[in-house]
Amino acid sequence: METVTLDKKGRVTIPKERREELGLMEDDRLLLAVEGAEIRLKPLVRRQLKVRAGRKWGKEAFPKAGEATFAAEE
Repeated sequence: METVTLDKKGRVTIPKERREELGLMEDDRLLLAVEGAEIRLKPLVRRQLKVRAGRKWGKEAFPKAGEATFAAEE
């Protein structure tokens, strides 16, 4: 367990290593629950990654795509 400090506005900073481990980013929303004397935080909704339309894929994206199989032959 780690120790964190509450600031005068009631904010707690989640250590960088833990944010990276959980994949948390700025503006992620967390669900807060109080269970007895414990405070629990849980990521609420993951933001969707933005994808640029019209990106051209190079050959490196699909190596040997012609050799791919998707179902067993009967």
